Amino acid sequence: MQQPELGRKLTALRIAKAFTQEELVEKSNVSVRTIQRIEAGEVQPRMYTVKILLEALGESHELFLTTQTKVMETQKTSLPTTNRNTLLVAMIAGSIYLIAEIILGTLDIAWFADEGHWGFKMNTIYTGVTILMVIAFAFFARGFVALSTVFENTLLKVASYIMMVAVAGKAVLDVSTLSVPFDERVWLPYVAVSVIFGALGIVFGVAMIRLQDSMGVLARLAGFMEIIIGCFLITVVLFLFAYVFIIPTIVIEILLIYRGYEYLSRPEPLQQA
Repeated sequence: MQQPELGRKLTALRIAKAFTQEELVEKSNVSVRTIQRIEAGEVQPRMYTVKILLEALGESHELFLTTQTKVMETQKTSLPTTNRNTLLVAMIAGSIYLIAEIILGTLDIAWFADEGHWGFKMNTIYTGVTILMVIAFAFFARGFVALSTVFENTLLKVASYIMMVAVAGKAVLDVSTLSVPFDERVWLPYVAVSVIFGALGIVFGVAMIRLQDSMGVLARLAGFMEIIIGCFLITVVLFLFAYVFIIPTIVIEILLIYRGYEYLSRPEPLQQA
């Protein structure tokens, strides 16, 4: 059985047996670092290492590998090609979304500097980039929906769909307030938006951390970054600090989707443990 499936199944078995990683270390004499890397899918363990862990968990080595290999083969052959295509499109869309966010951030600064006194041309440009951003984000988020299907992460699927709606709603608010004079701009909706996106970011981050058993440290890092952004946004007064993390977070998430695409197409061999 190949990683990261093996790591996921061993983790599930350990939890089902009510073992902590430390207790498994004591029972098997396998180092905690090795167990962590195997469960995270970062290494392909040697057969005797797997056998030692299974014996410590009171599981038959032959029965476990036979059963889980059949399940894995069934799941692998049943994974639709559309999942790979969705992830490929999501990577491209994520790059477009990143560029659009940078452009919109620059335009926001220009809008404030000009105290909201924009003409029709600038409003049109801003609206066009915003529409592009919303479309790109929708396809980008569909990549996480695909990952949630592959790795059975319901929270990630729900959070992704809610984020699509939230991003579209904020875009409508941004565009509708372009023509409002600077001194009459309504800030209360943006306070609510900051809190809502903060809460969603924390949930989205937790959902991505749940991918770590299958996709390793990259999922954990992306999840923590989302949680940090969410915490800044939910305070409202610290929302500007969130923008420091947005660009690297999007880049990490694109890489995470790429790793998912590799998993469904040409998984790279992992080092032995």
